[in-house]
Amino acid sequence: MFLLLAVVGMAFDIGRVYIARNEAQIFTDAAAMAAAKQLDGTGEGLVRARAAVTAMPNRWNLGTESFTGVVTEFSADGKQWDTEPKDIAGLHFARVTAPDNHVEIMFLRAVGGPQQFTVPARAVASTKPVRLTQ
Repeated sequence: MFLLLAVVGMAFDIGRVYIARNEAQIFTDAAAMAAAKQLDGTGEGLVRARAAVTAMPNRWNLGTESFTGVVTEFSADGKQWDTEPKDIAGLHFARVTAPDNHVEIMFLRAVGGPQQFTVPARAVASTKPVRLTQ
């Protein structure tokens, strides 16, 4: 009986982590695309890009919590990222990171598992299609 409860609890907790990770990734994907769409080489475009990320519905954990610590960065080449870029005219990339998403673990904790999992997400979007190499 104990083993059965442990397996069911593990399935429940892992399912919650999977859903939270999916919600975070959907948010960062949409936010990065919305930000990149606003980049037009002007300071106003940069302001609009940041506003687009802020305006995104940022609820997660089945709609019970807001994302915290969301970071929006910009780049001209997809390699050097900056939250406050100096060369606004050359910006083509927007990257959004949601690093602080903690899912409380209920059942695995009872058998010695962690109290929470962190499920970060990151997405990059570009104003023009390019192939990034890392």
